[in-house]
Amino acid sequence: MIAPLLAVAVAALGWSSVVASVEIEAIRRALLRSTASSPRPDGVRVLVIRPCAGLEPELDRTLASLAEASRSFEVRCRFAVENASDPALPAAERSVASLALRGIEASVVLTSAAAPNRKAAQLAAVIAREIEPFDVILIADSDVDLAGTDLDALVAPLAIAGGPDAAWAPPVELGTPQTTADRASAALLGASLHAFPLLAGLDPRGLVGKLFAVRRSALAAIGGFDAFTAHLGEDMEIARRLLARGGAIVAAPVIARSMAGGRSWDEAVGRFARWLGVIRAQRPLLLPSYPALFFATPMILAIAMIAAPGAPAIAFAAAVIAVAARLAVALVAARASGRPVGLGRALVESALADALLAAAFARCLRTRHVVWRKGVLTIERTGLVREGR
Repeated sequence: MIAPLLAVAVAALGWSSVVASVEIEAIRRALLRSTASSPRPDGVRVLVIRPCAGLEPELDRTLASLAEASRSFEVRCRFAVENASDPALPAAERSVASLALRGIEASVVLTSAAAPNRKAAQLAAVIAREIEPFDVILIADSDVDLAGTDLDALVAPLAIAGGPDAAWAPPVELGTPQTTADRASAALLGASLHAFPLLAGLDPRGLVGKLFAVRRSALAAIGGFDAFTAHLGEDMEIARRLLARGGAIVAAPVIARSMAGGRSWDEAVGRFARWLGVIRAQRPLLLPSYPALFFATPMILAIAMIAAPGAPAIAFAAAVIAVAARLAVALVAARASGRPVGLGRALVESALADALLAAAFARCLRTRHVVWRKGVLTIERTGLVREGR
């Protein structure tokens, strides 16, 4: 029995070493990430669009926060609301008045958006109605607090001739957690290898659409937002098409501060299962990396425990490497996300994040149906989505 357990222990040690190597490289790149102030994107005309749907925590604050952002360019802002019965409309209207007092031209656009991807449809409807010219479109989801955010970091790279076509801000959750699910979600996005401030350094092909800017000409060249209304992950498809035509994408040295909160465990699992469904449909080769890298630590520890009676030293080494690297990731990711934590909290958040991602992965494999804004979508094998089951 010793020989099989020895093989299991060696496998656990090899797995933990590989995962630790990736985590260390992610940490290295995050620590080297530039935080230099951004150049001024002089003369760039920017259209800010904030797609809205339903009530969200601190909605008045987040929608009006453009006035508190740091920027050196002129903007006009559009709040995209599907119809007059949407609960987000009153907050959007109040934010129009608030921004006007700060000298920012803003309005609400009732989009009548009807497509599987409501967000893409709303964005397309807003752009189609704009008459005044603009060079860059800046999208900020309604739960993002822009106060203090350096928007020049997103726009300035796009103002450089021959520069990238799009720039995005890694999202983190900084709202006050109300539930265990809120804590787990914040930990997943701010204390794990899946924390986008870390992941941005590992995946140069990525783009997360919570807060991003794109050149208008580049977006038009890939079909505009109309082309993404049947894709669950419009941001991922935008990235794929921009790169396919020889463009470039950069992660800006700022974060997108989400105020999301008040979620149940099932809602949190569903949210990340939807993200994994996008991966499964649009970048399927990445899907195996989730159990292999992103929530590997609990499985490595389980294998090490099984192997310990036959090869205690090797099993112990595998466990130590796995835990030490995982905690280092949690500490660095939390710091990069603007929410530094101590060792004890890092341990708790590591466990919460891994449990949430594992549950989401299991749901992603079990079904192609996802819930988005209370509507059910089915992810087809082609990667497109349709409404209903």
